Amino acid sequence: MGPYASVRRGAGRQAVTIRLFQSFTGILALTILLLLALTGCNGLATPQAASDQLSIQQAPKARLTYVAIGASDTFGIGTSDPRTESWPADLAARLGPDVRLVNLGVPGIHVRQALNIELPVALDTHPDLITIWLAVNDLADNVPVAGYQHDLDLLLDRLQARLPHTHIAVANVPDLTLLPHFRSANTEQLHRQISNYNAAIATVVDKHHVLLVDLSQTWSLLSVHPEYISGDGFHPSNAGYAQLAMIFYQALQQNRP
Repeated sequence: MGPYASVRRGAGRQAVTIRLFQSFTGILALTILLLLALTGCNGLATPQAASDQLSIQQAPKARLTYVAIGASDTFGIGTSDPRTESWPADLAARLGPDVRLVNLGVPGIHVRQALNIELPVALDTHPDLITIWLAVNDLADNVPVAGYQHDLDLLLDRLQARLPHTHIAVANVPDLTLLPHFRSANTEQLHRQISNYNAAIATVVDKHHVLLVDLSQTWSLLSVHPEYISGDGFHPSNAGYAQLAMIFYQALQQNRP
């Protein structure tokens, strides 16, 4: 059993396992594409339970389309209403009233699964902005760093091949030892794993010339703001998601194309 087995058990309480999403990959992708085709710019598709489908939010006549690729933190687990209180929803609101958000966050997902589940929808959406925060599940499930780096590199390869003018921001791994959920983990080993993952993320970000959102530095404020963590000790609270949105927003504003 890996050193972060407790994370997998905790994730199991909050969402279905990735195997369920793999089994219904084709159905999910088809459903999302149909929703996009049917609603166009005049409708609104709201997310159901985290275990059912990907989340989509659309605004009419958008001047900017924003796609969020990620896992449970992107979906909004830990809030009372993920559709409106996730950090991507908050970020979209900060970016302006006429921003169309497509939130593809899937609880429990790894980058490798996102290549089949989230990437096709992102490509078909033709967004102006993409955020990617997708690392903690891979780390917690002991995916080798080299394998994770390969998958993240492939994700960006495919995005940039089809969407060469889309602005992309990639977030790294914050200090997970600040979370109550990791209190029983080997702190030294966890710090080493986080450092290795963040080095891999930095390498991929540099290769593809995209924006790095450095949560390893900015999210350290958890040490003085425990209210930013939800009751599960792992996911952000409503206040935490609002702070995350601000971190992403400030990074985007400081690096406007």
